[in-house]
Amino acid sequence: MAVLFSRRSVVHVALVAVLASMLVWIQPSVAVMAPSTLADQKPVQAGPVETDFPIDYVGVLYDAPGAHGHDNEHGHAASQAAVRLRHDGVWGTWMPLQEDGAQAEDRWTSALVSAAGATAYQVRGVPAAALDAKAVAINTTDGPLEKVGERPGGAADALSTADCVTRAEWGADESWRTTGRNKRYTPEYQDVQALTVHHTVTANDDPDPAGTVRAIYRWHAVDNGWGDIGYQYLIGESGAVYEGRWSGGDSSTCDDFAHEQGTDRVVTGAHTGGWNSGNVGVALLGTFEETPTVSAADPAPAAVDALEGLLADLSVRHDLSPGAEITYLNPVSFEEKVVQTIGGHRDYNATACPGERLYAQLPAIRTAVAERMAGGPEDPAPTDPTDPGDPTDPTEPTDPTEPTEPTDPTEPTDPTDPGPTDPEPATTVHVGDLDATTVDDKNQWRADVTVTVVDGNGGPVDGAEVVGTWTTTGGSDSCTTDAGGTCTVAATTGKKDNALTFVVESVMATGLDYAPAANTDPDGDSNGTTITVVRVN
Repeated sequence: MAVLFSRRSVVHVALVAVLASMLVWIQPSVAVMAPSTLADQKPVQAGPVETDFPIDYVGVLYDAPGAHGHDNEHGHAASQAAVRLRHDGVWGTWMPLQEDGAQAEDRWTSALVSAAGATAYQVRGVPAAALDAKAVAINTTDGPLEKVGERPGGAADALSTADCVTRAEWGADESWRTTGRNKRYTPEYQDVQALTVHHTVTANDDPDPAGTVRAIYRWHAVDNGWGDIGYQYLIGESGAVYEGRWSGGDSSTCDDFAHEQGTDRVVTGAHTGGWNSGNVGVALLGTFEETPTVSAADPAPAAVDALEGLLADLSVRHDLSPGAEITYLNPVSFEEKVVQTIGGHRDYNATACPGERLYAQLPAIRTAVAERMAGGPEDPAPTDPTDPGDPTDPTEPTDPTEPTEPTDPTEPTDPTDPGPTDPEPATTVHVGDLDATTVDDKNQWRADVTVTVVDGNGGPVDGAEVVGTWTTTGGSDSCTTDAGGTCTVAATTGKKDNALTFVVESVMATGLDYAPAANTDPDGDSNGTTITVVRVN
């Protein structure tokens, strides 16, 4: 396997990172706005529960002494508890609640159920022995916009994955880590031994992945009392990598995610009950196994690509062998388990996670990670340089001392060396940048977002169709680029809205394939596919 980094190159990378961070901080920071999270937590009751807001998610949790341990033979992937939802005055069917598998022993916690704007919910079947049973309704889309942080201008992307979204960018309310029942929460760190893949059992084709991440954060940090989100990383269907558990400081590059500042140790998460220390949890947003609450889907190719890139980067940084079987030793409990370096949640606990459709891909993902670490798949064996025969007829080699046809020295014949000729035409297209302006109009204001589309050589692409969503209003939008490779989308809203967010979902151009991993952000005002426009008037 090829060696990716020498000690000198690691030092060089570190110096570059330091210089990049210095550049980041001298550029103006950008305020990050997000809807405040609305939540209603109540003791479980027999009748329907109505809320003052549309319900995005519902979860149930309770103490259950002696219910299960951490080993597969003792765990439970499901409960007798079930929930149903009311939409437009009509009740849906009862849906059994699925356990998320990350909870502590003697505590049962459901995965969040996507409620799609329900007006009420009802829970039944909680065991009679359950203690302190609670149900929580969560909304992350309709609360008033509030400033949740600042994003440094010009933040660099150090990982070889698609866009990286910091906690500030997805709207983490950092007060949840320091107030109330979570005020004693402090990060702990360990050396990395294993990488574990999860799915979040939330809706596929998610129109607002950042809102889903906020809901999971609220559920884990506040309602479960873990002080923070359980996963170190989350990955959306577009391939965006979301920063998970807080690692002790503000992140300005993807390399900061999950790692203790100044070291290679990783913050301990809460994603695999009993096996968290030294185990990095990466969750793909969505559901990849059929459940009573969500229809299964195959993981999106962009998400798998980002997963492979992230796992490769982590394996290089922590000197892990992606295809190896290891004996994982919990450095806190000293329990051992034989697992793959890159495994699924079900390898540790009794759970369907990460879903059969994703779990079945793990062998191929391990292979792809190893190939990335080695610089890609091996090239075909080279031809014999001493046998320069006619490639169209290998049985009739020519005499190398007497070529049958003289060549033009201005036109190289070696197909692997294009010499002075023009570069090969680009075969991919991606977002080169997102920029925005605002226009004040009496009692309204308009956000204009200019999208730049370029090909694999960085040239502008004429006639590319850009499709996206204004996540703050839920409306879709599209535009077609001009000869300069740019087009503009616009949304108008009232003065009460302080910001509008536009997310690019696809780019289509004749003869070119969209490469989301190549999306860029040269001026630091977006993350490559998402830009938040703040009202300035």
